[in-house]
Amino acid sequence: MDLRLALLAFTAFAVGLDENIVVGILPQLARDLGVEVAAAGQLTSLFSLTLAIAAPLLWWATRALERRRLLCLALLGFALANLLAALSPGYVTLALARVAMAACCGLILVLATTQATRIAAPEFRGRAIGLVFMGVSAALVLGVPLGILVSDAFGWRWVFAGIGLYSLPLAWLLHRLLPTGHADALPGWSAWRLQLGHPALALGHGVSVLMIGGHFCLFAFLGPWLLATGQASGAGDSGLMFLLFGVAAVSGGWLGGLLVDRIAPQRALVGVPGLFLLALASLALAVGGPLSVPLLMAWSALSWMISPVVQSYLLARHPQSAEAAVAVNSSAMHLGVALGGAVGGLAAHRDLLLTPWVGCLLVAAALACALLARRAPQVIPG
Repeated sequence: MDLRLALLAFTAFAVGLDENIVVGILPQLARDLGVEVAAAGQLTSLFSLTLAIAAPLLWWATRALERRRLLCLALLGFALANLLAALSPGYVTLALARVAMAACCGLILVLATTQATRIAAPEFRGRAIGLVFMGVSAALVLGVPLGILVSDAFGWRWVFAGIGLYSLPLAWLLHRLLPTGHADALPGWSAWRLQLGHPALALGHGVSVLMIGGHFCLFAFLGPWLLATGQASGAGDSGLMFLLFGVAAVSGGWLGGLLVDRIAPQRALVGVPGLFLLALASLALAVGGPLSVPLLMAWSALSWMISPVVQSYLLARHPQSAEAAVAVNSSAMHLGVALGGAVGGLAAHRDLLLTPWVGCLLVAAALACALLARRAPQVIPG
């Protein structure tokens, strides 16, 4: 494996950890800051919303800067934001630090993904994108539990301090090893308008919003759903199921990239939502049966396959606007998280057992977008 790709995956690991760590350290953080758990929990929503807004805006604002240097500067800003969080005297300061973290993370994800595609040979570009997203998913499996242990032993501030210190040598190594490069050939606004205005590209982003939304209809309520369906009888069982879910998630990014490299991105764009719809419906039907655990793992892996598949599709359709594609798609993914949490919450309020079926409706819409994207005009201006 190319060391530079591994470093980009380690960078994505820090991003994934920063986004999700508050969920693991929530009780201690809320108690220390003197706020309610619900208020502390909003720090995760604030992060996702900021990233969704910041990714395309910061890409546009920084499009004239050399990309290797910009990635390293974003990592340094990310490190400083985490150190600010570690030193926060209160909730407001921590919230501002989370905004700064998320803004840096949006830019880091865009640059890490496009740098990975530039480093990799053409026949391995899908796997290069998948490797970056493996870093994000690995943060859920390895990083968050480690962060919880650090928080329990030394306090939550050391978690953010550790993430900040972890990022500093990465910035130095990436500056030493990555090639120099510049932004897309298209001017900023033209590339952005193309992503949202051309049917083939806009439908690709729609696949991300709707499939991730369908996934989060259930995932946001997975713990209560496992208990309600009898697949878990307590914290120990739920923890095991989440561990299996996480292991499958880590493999999903790589498998998505591998699939794109083996078959055409347009075919993968249809295949993954189709398989995901089948897995989610089967999981709802097989409640408590012997296939529940394998279906849970298949559902998890497929959910993480979609990001490298969609981004490979977008880059194949119009490579000249690669960074704009990744920036807009980062927003699309986080909008999907918000959509799934909101729609799933409405379903869960009525009956938890409805959450996977409501998710299926959104995934079916994602599949329809994928089919329409395949039929969209092949020639894209610019």
